[in-house]
Amino acid sequence: MTRRCAWRALVIGISLWLALGIVSLAYSPSQSSTLPTLPTLPTLAQVDPSPPIIDLTLKRALQTGELADSLAATAETAQQWDQVVETWGAAMQQLQAVPPDNPQRVFAQRQGRDYLAKLAIAQRQSEFASRPTVFPSVGSPVLDEQLGVYLSYVATFGPPDVLILGSSRALQGLDPQVLETALSRQDLPTVRVYNLGVNGATAQVINFLLQQVLSPEQLPKLLLWAGGSRAFNSGRVDRTFAAMLASPGYQALRQGQRPALEPNAPPNANPIPISAINGYGFLSVADRFDPQTYYRSYPRVSGQYDGAYQPFELRGVQTSALRAIARFAQASNLPLVFVNLPLSNDYLDDTRLRYERQFQQYLRQEAQAGNFTIVDWLEQWRGQNQFFADPSHPNQAGAVQLAQRLAQTAVIAWPGQDP
Repeated sequence: MTRRCAWRALVIGISLWLALGIVSLAYSPSQSSTLPTLPTLPTLAQVDPSPPIIDLTLKRALQTGELADSLAATAETAQQWDQVVETWGAAMQQLQAVPPDNPQRVFAQRQGRDYLAKLAIAQRQSEFASRPTVFPSVGSPVLDEQLGVYLSYVATFGPPDVLILGSSRALQGLDPQVLETALSRQDLPTVRVYNLGVNGATAQVINFLLQQVLSPEQLPKLLLWAGGSRAFNSGRVDRTFAAMLASPGYQALRQGQRPALEPNAPPNANPIPISAINGYGFLSVADRFDPQTYYRSYPRVSGQYDGAYQPFELRGVQTSALRAIARFAQASNLPLVFVNLPLSNDYLDDTRLRYERQFQQYLRQEAQAGNFTIVDWLEQWRGQNQFFADPSHPNQAGAVQLAQRLAQTAVIAWPGQDP
């Protein structure tokens, strides 16, 4: 028994000795030459450390942009913001000067997007800081703004040849610059057009504007009044005109003051509001009326329940105002044209159409008695929703179409046109 154990111990010992020998041979340094070698990586000394050279024009643009950022950080006054605007403009010009075949052009163009956005911000800040004080509020933010823009327009060009009047449908429904261009193609002398549309303007508001707000020197050569029956419905409460009568601006007018740009503005004048109305008084609206989506956000109201027609009365204070306007136009030798703007098919249901037919007859009678011209386009765009922003207001596409067509309307004697 003792011999067997000794023999087993000897065999195990020899086995362990052989195993250790094999392992030592496998990891012997002399065998390392048989292992695969990795490729030699380049050292840092082999990589060119010099950066690319920035185009000199691009470099100047970036430096100018840094300067504009620095100026904007401390700008407060209108003059300081003007300097920021000018500096961003210079930076933009320098970016555009990078040649198209320059590999750095793409970066310059993308940087230009950022500069343009900052330029727009600076321009808005400059406009806000330089808002003129024109007059105490007349109870309508849109009219407050329009007075400031119109006075600046008159200071630039003189009074327009054609003055567009009316409510929001006129404000966004007749593009004055398109009308100017369309008239110029008819071999007419330059005809300047301004849009003095005001939200909610009724006949009383138009009469107030012409006879009490504007001075004779600020009046045009032709009055182009665009709108519809709402402006003449004496059955409705005229909230727009009521707000004007209760305004501090109306009290200033009663004291003999008139809107004027600084430094001639009344001492209690307010800075004008700022909106998207452009320098010609026009408000561009890009929305396109789609009944399928529009009525998901707004209720569909039939004419039977429309407050614009309930009640509907065409004899009253608005008719008195219309006749006063017609008399004023004749006394001032101002041709007066009223454009009955189109309404959409969705808007003209049976009830509204019945009221609108009454209005059309009313217009013809008043035009004949008051010696003014009417252009009746009430149903011109039935089924053409692409020209509307909503059921009753034209959009930008509609404003272009109306202006172009109006220029070709034979019944209007435009300023400078042979009789």
